[in-house]
Order: sequence, then C-alpha cells, then structure tokens
Amino acid sequence: MIGIDTTFLIDLEITDSTRHEGAIELFNKWQTEKHSSLAIYSHTFLEFQHVITDSRRFNSPLSMEKAIERTWFWIDHERIKIIYPTENSLKRALLWCNMFNLGRKRIQDTHMAAAFAEAGVSELWTANPSDFETLEAFDIVDYS
Repeated sequence: MIGIDTTFLIDLEITDSTRHEGAIELFNKWQTEKHSSLAIYSHTFLEFQHVITDSRRFNSPLSMEKAIERTWFWIDHERIKIIYPTENSLKRALLWCNMFNLGRKRIQDTHMAAAFAEAGVSELWTANPSDFETLEAFDIVDYS
C-alpha cells in the first residue's frame, strides 16, 4: 500500500506549484497500474483544508466548499483507504519522537507515519522526504 503526504494532495490541486507536474505524473501512473491502493491518514484532510484555502499561500486558493468537495473525492474513491490513528500507532509515534528526538514541528508527520506503518504502508509519496527518512519505515518517493 502507498501512503500519500499532505504535500501530494496540495500539489495535485495547485497548478502553479513547481511540483504540480510531478504529482500529476505520479497520480496518473498509479491510476493506470490498478493493482495498488493509496492510503491517506485521516488527519491529512484537516491539514489539506487548512492549507489549500489559505489566500496568503496561494494566488488562487480553493474555497472551503471546494476543499471539502475534493476531500470527498478521496474518501469515496474505491482504491483509497483512509487510515485512522490507533492505540498502537499512538504508542509507535511516541516511541519514535523519543528515539529520534523529534520536536513539536514533527508531531503531525510522525503520527501519520506511525499510523501508516501500523496499517502496512510500505511506500510514501511526499515532497518532504527529510520529514520521514529518519524513521526508516518506508520506501520514499519524492515527486518534486
């Protein structure tokens, strides 16, 4: 199973992102393969909606209505699995934070990674590979 980071969802939407083409290419390739599923951590949608609607970040941000519509697209897609935190993923995230001396800016990504690891995700698509490399838990695909 392939996990996707929030950056990937954002870069698919924002056409003037320097990473947009790489995200589109990777997504289109995945759509034609038909044998793998994508995993999205449930909290990723919160971050996606927060970022994608921010007019200070983008010239043409999405409206909240459109951001929610895009969230439904992912939730309703038959080859997408939504991953939720569990007691085990919480414990793994806390252990990783201590083991790797991760601070407050790494909390969201660490909890996502722990939930992915507990769910059997083996590959992660992200524009921020350094956020996950320390964990040595996934094959990381940097599409940027």
